Amino acid sequence: MLLLSPAALCGQVNVLTANYDNNRTNANLNETVLTTGNVGPGTFGKIGAFPVDGLIFAQPLYAAGVNIPGKGAKNVLFVATMHNSVFAFDADAPASTTPLWQVNFGPSVPPSVFNCWDFDTEMGILSTPAIDPSRSAIYVVSDTFENGVPVFRLHALDLSGGHEKLGGPVEIKAAVNGYGDGNQNGVVILDPVQHIQRPGLLLLNNRVYVAFGSHCDQYPFHGWIVSYDAANVQQPSIVFNTTPDSGSGSIWQSGRGIAAGPDGNIYVASGNGYYDGDTNFGESFMKLNANLTLLDWFAPADWQELSDVDYDLGSLGPVLVPDTDLLIGGDKFGNVYVLNRLNLGHLGLPGAVFPQIFRAVDKNGIFNIALWNHETGPIAYVVENGNWTAAFRLVGGQLETTPFSKTEVTSDYPFQGMAISANGSVPGTGILWMTTGDHFYTPGIPGTLHAFDALDLTRELWNSDMNPRRDPPGVFAKFVAPTVVNGRVYVPTFSNQVVVYGLVPIRQPPKRR
Repeated sequence: MLLLSPAALCGQVNVLTANYDNNRTNANLNETVLTTGNVGPGTFGKIGAFPVDGLIFAQPLYAAGVNIPGKGAKNVLFVATMHNSVFAFDADAPASTTPLWQVNFGPSVPPSVFNCWDFDTEMGILSTPAIDPSRSAIYVVSDTFENGVPVFRLHALDLSGGHEKLGGPVEIKAAVNGYGDGNQNGVVILDPVQHIQRPGLLLLNNRVYVAFGSHCDQYPFHGWIVSYDAANVQQPSIVFNTTPDSGSGSIWQSGRGIAAGPDGNIYVASGNGYYDGDTNFGESFMKLNANLTLLDWFAPADWQELSDVDYDLGSLGPVLVPDTDLLIGGDKFGNVYVLNRLNLGHLGLPGAVFPQIFRAVDKNGIFNIALWNHETGPIAYVVENGNWTAAFRLVGGQLETTPFSKTEVTSDYPFQGMAISANGSVPGTGILWMTTGDHFYTPGIPGTLHAFDALDLTRELWNSDMNPRRDPPGVFAKFVAPTVVNGRVYVPTFSNQVVVYGLVPIRQPPKRR
C-alpha cells in the first residue's frame, strides 16, 4: 500500500531528520513562500499551536502527503515529547488541537533516578526521530521506567496510524570487550542509568543509527553508537564504543544528529575523555563506515587540556559542507574546526595551519550553528554568548576569521535554536531564524523567535516580542531548531506545545464614510 502520495511529495518539501538533512546544516534551501519581503510585523505572526503532553527537546518533523485512514492525504507534523509520546498533527490546520493520531510508550523516567541537574523533569523521548518515507515509518527512541530502572527502546511506527511495524519495538542493549570504566570481567555494558540518547537519529543505507552520551558526566560512562536494520529492528545490532579501555567520550552533540556524507560514511564528535589514537577516542572527530568500523579521526593537540576543564569537542556535532569534502565542528572553549573529511589528520600538531582551528567566540562555547550553502560560497552562522550572532564565509577551504555581518540584537546564553530558510541563493529569500531565551539555565523563561535577513544580520525582519499579545511562543526550548517548511515555522517549546507561525492577513484600514 502506497502511504505517501507521490503528487504531494513532489510538490512539497519534507523535513525527515534532525537539522533538516544528514549533513546537519540546519537549512531548508527550498523555501519559496517566506522571504525577507513578506516576513514583518504586519504580515507574519502566530497562527496556531499544537498542544502535547510534555516538554519538547526533539525537532518536529514534516512529511507531505501521508495517507491517513479515513482522512486522505495529509501534510503531517510529527512531534515527540519527554512524556514518551509521539503526536501526528495536520500541519495545514494550525488551529486544530486534535492530533491525527497519538501513541505513548509508557512511564517516563523520574529525574531522581539520575541524581543529576541536566534534566529536572521527566526523561522520555529526548532525541529527534528519523522518517523513512519508502517504508512509511518513523523511528524513535523512548526511555521508559520499568521495575525501577530506565529502559531504552527503538520503535518503528507507521506514519499513517502510529502502530508498531518492522519488528519494533526492540530494547536497546549493547556491550563491547574492554577494560574501561564500569567493565565487568572485561566487558563494558551500556547502562541506561548512566547514559542519555541525545543526538538525533540517523537513517542511512537501510540502517538506523542511535548514539548515546552521559548524564552530567557522572562515572562510569562512555560514548556509544548502536545500529539496527531498518527493515527489521529485531535483527542483531552493530555497536561502537568510543572508549572501551578507558572512559567518558560521550556522543551528545547538543542534540545535533549523527552526520553522514555522500561517501556513505558516518561522522560524530566525542566530548571529554581519554584519547590514545588506538582504542580510546575522547575529544575526537570520528569517521566510521556503515558497519561502525573506525576509518579516520582527528583530536586536537590540546585534547587533554580541553577535557580537564570540560571544554567538550563534542558540544557541536559535525556539520558537513555540501558539495565539498569539508567538516565544520566546534567546542565549548569557542573554537571552530574546519577539517578535510578525506584526511582528518589524527592527532593535531600545535600551531598547524590545517586543520583550521580558530577561536570564533569568547564566551561559553559553540553549541549550534546554521550553514547556508550559498552560490557565492558557504556561510556559517555562529552565536557569541550575550552579544552577537555572526556570519562567516567559507573561502578556499577555510572560514574567514572575521565575520562579514553581525546582528545588533544581543543574544542570550548560547543554547539557541537556529535555522536558515531560503530559495536556493535567490536574492531576498535568505532568513536566519533563531529561538532565544535561556538566561543561563533558569527554568521557565519565555522564549523569543527572531527572523533576520541572512545576508545582512543588522536587519531584523521580525520577532515574536513585537506583538506580545499575539505572538509569544511560550517557554524556550534549548538547542532545538525551529522547523521552517512550506511557508510555516513550527517552534518546539517547554510549554507543552508546538507554536505555529506563518503569513497573516494584512489588516485593511477602515473605509471612510
